[in-house]
Amino acid sequence: MQANRQPSVKNSSITVICDNYATRDDLETSWGFSCLIKHGGKNILFDTGGDGVVLSKNMAKMGIDPASIDLLMISHQHWDHTGGIYYILNEKRNVRVCLPQSFSTHFKTDMTRYGTELIEVKKAQEIFPGFYSTGDMKGLIREQAALLQTSVGTVVITGCAHPGIVKIVKTAKTILPDDDLALAMGGFHLLHDADNNILKTIAHFKNMGVRYAAASHCSGKRTRELFACEYGDHFIPLGVGTIITPDKLQ
Repeated sequence: MQANRQPSVKNSSITVICDNYATRDDLETSWGFSCLIKHGGKNILFDTGGDGVVLSKNMAKMGIDPASIDLLMISHQHWDHTGGIYYILNEKRNVRVCLPQSFSTHFKTDMTRYGTELIEVKKAQEIFPGFYSTGDMKGLIREQAALLQTSVGTVVITGCAHPGIVKIVKTAKTILPDDDLALAMGGFHLLHDADNNILKTIAHFKNMGVRYAAASHCSGKRTRELFACEYGDHFIPLGVGTIITPDKLQ
């Protein structure tokens, strides 16, 4: 799939709800990832973290109503990204759920018990105007990532990047070739990588023109340190409570 440039979507924002790190003392951390994407008038919950209690507490403290969710997008079938899914489904039955086609039949059947409308993604596709899935990407663990088409370029959001963070960013550029790469954020799956491999990833980011980077969750502390060193003020120390808007990515 290759998408055409579209008029910029106004009032986009990304709010981190669950993560290993936090930027607010009143919010709880836990292993996993979840963020609320507001884009084109839609509320999209990307992943649900690993703990439904933590998800519910943080959403309440941030004033996020689970009933306001228009779409639940799950990157891959691991507990630290699906742990809060039943909290959302109990609060918002019949919500649309977008997941990779490779998810287990058991998982998909369980979702339909809540009256959900399943969007099973195989190839890259536009879910809402200016909001895309990379498709069900091959890797040790199959996974999808989210792409936002904003006024300052493409924002790439990953859960764990099991297919490879560089591969995912390259795929984003293939899908939206006319747009700059404004930000890559989320789990980069570099927790156990050596410094030289992390630095190679950073070099690939720069060669691809990724303007801002926000490594978190399974990226690892050392990855965050090296990205901060190499990217300077274009590294965003992502954590629970972080809110990103396009004006911060220019």
